[in-house]
Amino acid sequence: MALTSPRFKHEGELGKVDTGHVVLKKGAKGRHVHLVQMALIDLGFAMPLSTKSQSFSPDGDYGSETTEAVRKFQASTPGLVVDGAMGPKTLRELDRRIGGFKHRIGLHFRSIALTGVPFQRILSSAQAVYAQYGIRIDMRNGQSLLFSPGDQVRFEKVNQECLWDLSVGEFRELHARGTPAPSTDVLVYFVKSFKEQLNGCGGHTKGRPACTVAETGTRWTVAHELGHVLLGSGFAPVHVHDTRNLMNITTSTIIAMPTLTVGQLAKIRTSSVCLAA
Repeated sequence: MALTSPRFKHEGELGKVDTGHVVLKKGAKGRHVHLVQMALIDLGFAMPLSTKSQSFSPDGDYGSETTEAVRKFQASTPGLVVDGAMGPKTLRELDRRIGGFKHRIGLHFRSIALTGVPFQRILSSAQAVYAQYGIRIDMRNGQSLLFSPGDQVRFEKVNQECLWDLSVGEFRELHARGTPAPSTDVLVYFVKSFKEQLNGCGGHTKGRPACTVAETGTRWTVAHELGHVLLGSGFAPVHVHDTRNLMNITTSTIIAMPTLTVGQLAKIRTSSVCLAA
């Protein structure tokens, strides 16, 4: 029986649990444990000790607290053995109870430069990151901006500093180009480069959610800059120093599928562009 929740179905280690090849229990560690912990937390099984970190929370460590949370989950479900271990039956019930997508975010892409990473990989990477937490990323449309030769040169390199509130300057002018998008969606602009040594900028004009990504961006840069739009200027820390986290200081050092923390996810779910699915 294959897992169906977008949180679990693409995680290979959980697939091994589903097929009975592995049982998760005390001592297991990794992103797959993190996903199980996050699902349990979302269902109301709190883990205060496992969620202290600002960079990898819950901590992906199947310890005593996780074991107890699994026991409580099992006890709440008739037919499950209450042993604190995550075998096929317990995982399938968790998969069923956590269900499908609960939120959605619409993206509109506008481009004046080609990206170094194939666009489909950029989009699928962003979708995969947020799907782990029941958030669906929908591509609304894409558009190549046909600038005049003068504007093409002018916007080829954005010389404005990346700030949270970009109510004046090149970013504001750029984000006004192309077909408008609803204020409940996010515009993503691809440019050649920035004055600063950046791969992207999540700053935008108030009421016009948008981010800007350089052609040097990695497969994770759109997801990262979208994270800034969703988290907003009041969330701290803005960046973390942990390559497991999507909001790591630089996406170029992220190798494996990045994660979000309990705190980041709670804030993202309150964003005006993170809507009920």
